[in-house]
Amino acid sequence: MKSGKQSQAETRERLLEAAGELFAEKGFRLAATREICRKAGSDIAAIHYHFGNKEKLYEAVLRYADSLLSDAVPDFSASPQRSREARLRDMIEWVLIQCFAQGQPGWRWRFIEHATVELTPSLKAFFKSRILPMYDALDSICREFLGPAASKLQVRLATRSILGQCFYYRHFRALISATEGSEMFSQEGLHELTDHIVRFSIAGLKEQARQLKSGHRRESASSHVRGRAVRERPRRKVSLTAGRTGSSAERV
Repeated sequence: MKSGKQSQAETRERLLEAAGELFAEKGFRLAATREICRKAGSDIAAIHYHFGNKEKLYEAVLRYADSLLSDAVPDFSASPQRSREARLRDMIEWVLIQCFAQGQPGWRWRFIEHATVELTPSLKAFFKSRILPMYDALDSICREFLGPAASKLQVRLATRSILGQCFYYRHFRALISATEGSEMFSQEGLHELTDHIVRFSIAGLKEQARQLKSGHRRESASSHVRGRAVRERPRRKVSLTAGRTGSSAERV
């Protein structure tokens, strides 16, 4: 016979699973608490008891979805033992593993996609505490490639481009599988996909760094030429006699 605590824990987990599925399918606003309770086999009182209200339930589902990560977030910070290329590969591989990990509930990524569109206050707080550090770590790696000449915006655009490659395959997984087969999402296929995104990203970062460095040299050379031209520009001599003559003529 189940204890009261065990029964309560199971009810809470059923509510999280049911809410996760319905939030993923309909979004926060359209998913009704009564429908969540029916799906979980409980009543409205259970939501109030375990979470307080619908908003708190949504926050709990967000934390629950985050807890389903197959691996803890690694340390991607700069290290003399790990090159920038190796750390970039580690990050891309980790993101792809999270996107396609086996055994995760089907609603998890759909829920995250809905959450990013609706951008609730709880998601903003979650982003700052859980996602922003990953962005900052990838920003740091991209900065190492692009160099000091890159602006903060250029670094952040590089970061988003790299993550965008990973999330593209997650978002369009069903379409890709239907049109090209599911081999890409096998273990071997994901390894090849990781290699491709790493090579493509490194090539792009190095080319952008080259262009930034070249542009910086051209700008420095132009500034030097302009400065020298100003210093060497001959002074115009003003004829005081001509000025007085003109004035006299005007008076006449």
